[in-house]
Amino acid sequence: MTTPPASQPGTDAQAGTQTGTTTSTTPSAPVEAPLTDEQIVAVLDAANKKEIDEAQLAQTKAKHKDVKAYARVITQHHTEAKAKQAKLVKKLAITAADSDKSKQLTTETQQAVDQLKALQGADFDQQFVAIMIQDHQKTLDLLDKRVLQDAKNAELKTLIEKDLRPTIEKHLKDAEALAAKLGPAGTGTQGGATGATGATGTQGGAAGAAGATGATGAGAQGGTTGGQRAAGAQSGNQAGQTGVTAGSPGGQGGVQPPAATPAAGAGAGTKGAGTTK
Repeated sequence: MTTPPASQPGTDAQAGTQTGTTTSTTPSAPVEAPLTDEQIVAVLDAANKKEIDEAQLAQTKAKHKDVKAYARVITQHHTEAKAKQAKLVKKLAITAADSDKSKQLTTETQQAVDQLKALQGADFDQQFVAIMIQDHQKTLDLLDKRVLQDAKNAELKTLIEKDLRPTIEKHLKDAEALAAKLGPAGTGTQGGATGATGATGTQGGAAGAAGATGATGAGAQGGTTGGQRAAGAQSGNQAGQTGVTAGSPGGQGGVQPPAATPAAGAGAGTKGAGTTK
């Protein structure tokens, strides 16, 4: 029988150390190239168009009056911002140039509009306001982290910093306040009221309970029949209780257990008594 070779402490320790210190490195995201003034103009055009397209749809589809009013403000302010920018761009002789960012905004605009078109009523209102919060927060981040840092022309930078940014920030705060007023999605009372109709299951329990009076029969046959009715009553009560918990299907179950009427039970009892004589 051969003895396995003894491990070498130094080698094992070194291998363990190497294993313990091995770390996986996640490649960092590629650094985005700075935007040129021409690309910044295209990005701002796409951002303004996104808000205008979504808000114009909300003016026709929104149900809540405050959502409609907010949509009108968004349309007006972003239309004005677009006009101011066009005037400055003409003065500076800057020609807009697309970038990955402006193309992304264009794609997102179409996706958001398609999503909103499929909604109605309160669902539309809540989703529109949620999109407004998301849009304006993203725009603020874009302005602070890229656009204002990359802009070269002083007048363009001033327009963004002193005019566009404060407007975007106010739109965001107004949207957040409106979202709080509307409440989160899915909190409507209609669903709760529908569930409450399960209480009608108690009618089944009551109907079953009525059969218990058949136990008053004096004869043996009447007594047996009455006992069966008592069991039916218990079943009916249980079904009725289930109806209260589970909703209207339980209520229907409460009605189903058959039970003879009390009058039939009394007749059966009389017949039993007559047989004894």
